[in-house]
Amino acid sequence: MGKGSVKVATPNGWELNVAVIELASLSTMQGSGETLNTILSSPATQFAFGGALFYGIQRFFREVEEKLNEDTKLEIAIWLVGVRVGPAVEAWPVTFARVFDRVFGSKHLSFKCFFRSSVASYASIVLSLSVYSFSVGFPKLSMDEISAFGIAAIFMNVIPDYVSLLESRLCLRLMTTNHSFLPMMLLLSIDLVFTTIIAGIPFFAAYMGFEALVLGEIPVNVPFIAALWFFPAFFTSIWLWLYAGSGFLLKAAHRFDIGFDWFNRHFDIEKKPLQSIGLVAGAVCAFLYWAVVIAKRFAS
Repeated sequence: MGKGSVKVATPNGWELNVAVIELASLSTMQGSGETLNTILSSPATQFAFGGALFYGIQRFFREVEEKLNEDTKLEIAIWLVGVRVGPAVEAWPVTFARVFDRVFGSKHLSFKCFFRSSVASYASIVLSLSVYSFSVGFPKLSMDEISAFGIAAIFMNVIPDYVSLLESRLCLRLMTTNHSFLPMMLLLSIDLVFTTIIAGIPFFAAYMGFEALVLGEIPVNVPFIAALWFFPAFFTSIWLWLYAGSGFLLKAAHRFDIGFDWFNRHFDIEKKPLQSIGLVAGAVCAFLYWAVVIAKRFAS
């Protein structure tokens, strides 16, 4: 009897051998999945993913900054350091609108904008599923299921995200015409509400579809559906909040003299303003992720 085979004396021996091999393979796959989830949930891996999150965010801001012209960089630096070089200093929505147009293009109804929005959608899916995998566990998916989800993303992510991007663009342009605090907060809230509605349509469609498919016999994995078809839609909104929030943290550090001079000496805010914002944004996201992981461990 050879290794990995079972000797049987019945005419159905070949089929039985195949069944034994398939069961063994399935058991091996399940064992591998459990081992992978054990590795993903280890403190060292969780810490490393937080570091990767920090690096990815600050790298994104750096890549965007390299495509900006010097005038836009100067305007961002002026906003951060609060030095007046003219009769007026433009508010942050104006500078972010220029950054936004540099990434997605100034014309929304164009192939350039749609293509870059599509790339951002798939990148957001990968990031969202990565956070899900490191927080909850790696989903057990076959290649057919991965392919199906990738195709479904065209209708469940790419198109809704493109609509959401238009809505965010309109809110941003309205913010550039009114620099008062309350109208800005109102427009940011409107952006959040409409993005939630747009993201909620494919999310509930997917939930109801899975519920009908399994006829209620298998619990629907709501966190996985949310990671796949809900949270990726918030890419633009999160980017907007990170830009504004991190910028105001730097301005507060400058205003109250809390480590601003040290940060400026090491990272050169005047010459690399968007990279500086990216460093703060990456640090905030990494620390928030680590805080959630620690709280989750203590809760369990």
